[in-house]
Amino acid sequence: MTEHEQTSVAFEALRLLRACVATTALFLSGFFLPFGGPVLMLLTPQPGLRLYRQVHSGRLLLLAALVAGTTGLVGGVVLGIAYALSFGLLTVMLPLVLEREWSIEVTVGVTTAAVSAAILAAALCFASPPDLLLALRTTLERVHDEAVAVYARSGLAADIVHQLDEGSARLVDLVLRLTPALFLLSIAAVMLLNLSLLRRSQRAGGLAPVFGDLTRWKCPPELVWLLVAGGYSTVLSGGVIGWFAANVFAVLLAIYFCQGLVIAQFYMRLWRSPLWVVGLVYAFIVVEWLVATAVMLVGVFDLWADFRRLNPRPVVED
Repeated sequence: MTEHEQTSVAFEALRLLRACVATTALFLSGFFLPFGGPVLMLLTPQPGLRLYRQVHSGRLLLLAALVAGTTGLVGGVVLGIAYALSFGLLTVMLPLVLEREWSIEVTVGVTTAAVSAAILAAALCFASPPDLLLALRTTLERVHDEAVAVYARSGLAADIVHQLDEGSARLVDLVLRLTPALFLLSIAAVMLLNLSLLRRSQRAGGLAPVFGDLTRWKCPPELVWLLVAGGYSTVLSGGVIGWFAANVFAVLLAIYFCQGLVIAQFYMRLWRSPLWVVGLVYAFIVVEWLVATAVMLVGVFDLWADFRRLNPRPVVED
């Protein structure tokens, strides 16, 4: 092996080691940092994803294995398995899917389905579905009880505390009913966050970002009929059918919410909005549910209104 080859191998090993340390630190921060740790943990795949155009996929698998082993030694076997089946699988799989150059909806769907199936399969190895739901209900009810206790100690009137108690109890039931949809959407949101950051790094490095200009993305038109059917089935049906329809309806609403966000981003870019305006718009969307609902409705009615004028216009003959 020549000196140049030895230097190249050493540099690649150093780069892989640096990504391994950064990945481990980001993942463990979610469990050991009381403030900001869970947010940092969402960025766990970033060090590996930044390497995916420079190293072979086998090296990414080695990275995930090293991080899983290190995490298992530091935080226990359960944390090591949790990393391997979540962020580790995402780090290895997402570059493989990106190489296929599929559309963003197929990329998100395939990656989310694979990570969800891995996590669910591992969970079912330790507990049955009723036990998992019971554990989730117990956790949510504990949070509910603690929140009500905080409200009572804060000096609020008894009737207000009672209303908050009833409202949070209904919220617990709603979360339990929509657990499958929330589970899938949370994984998809983490994947989209890391994919967005990857696109920014590609743009900063002078590379063409994956998927091109996403401000022109739109849902398949046929999806709106599934949304209508899911809404009616949620209201009119009960039992397993109503439960299934409610989860499908929630997922579709989230998809159209994303389309509404894309439309908002399209116009902010068109109008050359300054960064503080963009931040203010997103802050209002996060904290005000009426604004978020409006964004979602814009995404739904874009099929007919064509807010970005993406559909070809009919030619008017003289």
